[in-house]
Amino acid sequence: MSAILDQSRIFPLGSAQVDIQLHVSAQVNITPFVARQKINVLMLDQVGNLLHGGEPELLVSEKLYWRVPVLLSTPRRGPVGQVGSIRVDAQTGEMLVDDKLLKDIADHAHQLLAGTSA
Repeated sequence: MSAILDQSRIFPLGSAQVDIQLHVSAQVNITPFVARQKINVLMLDQVGNLLHGGEPELLVSEKLYWRVPVLLSTPRRGPVGQVGSIRVDAQTGEMLVDDKLLKDIADHAHQLLAGTSA
């Protein structure tokens, strides 16, 4: 089913003030440091030793998650760039990762390395 929108009946709006207040109360058992460590171990065990976790960011959705960027660094160049990110449940520590995500991270790392002199 599709709808046809009558453009002649749409009036442009000016700017508007929006006030959004949000209160979330939840137990955070996993610190950002621990979330980052979990990603470091996962990368070393499953993908490669040039990958590591960056600074986690807290996400609020149906649950609280740490989004940990996965960074590529080389001994010569130092930090090269971000090749993905992995979410870590802030209550349980469960990493939301599967084989496809790990392969995508590895592929992005290889592409990034191919464009640099490691």
